[in-house]
Amino acid sequence: MKTRMNVGISSLILIFIVLCLVTFGLLSMSSARNDLTMAERNGDSVKEYYRADGEGERFIAMIDGKLKSAADPDAQGPQDIPESSMEQALKELGDFYDEEQQVIHTDIPMERGQALRVELDPGTEGEKGAWCRILSFYVYNQEDYEIDQSMPVWTGQ
Repeated sequence: MKTRMNVGISSLILIFIVLCLVTFGLLSMSSARNDLTMAERNGDSVKEYYRADGEGERFIAMIDGKLKSAADPDAQGPQDIPESSMEQALKELGDFYDEEQQVIHTDIPMERGQALRVELDPGTEGEKGAWCRILSFYVYNQEDYEIDQSMPVWTGQ
């Protein structure tokens, strides 16, 4: 007597389990690759911000130095700078000084269409003995963000 072994169902279950494991493995690899890409982009953005931040701090130090050099050696702050010396120092700044708004400003370009905006008030003493007060120090988009709407979408008609 020959007995027949039923291996068909167990083989199908095993094949199904292997396919599920392969599918989940591929999805995990894809997710990990996307996470790595996003982490690298985030790291690049952070590096770019700190590069621009360093340039902004150097700009503030440069302006602070120019205002100090325009003052008398015994001056204690920007209020002690003679008006003629202050006007001369501000003229030397060129495009950095906006006469209408009476602020010193610069835009430090960053990647992906962004820039760091630094605005200073030259007539007011700042924090920690600085010879100018920081009015604004922020990142903004130089380019207008435009959403791509070129894909035709069915409107139901």
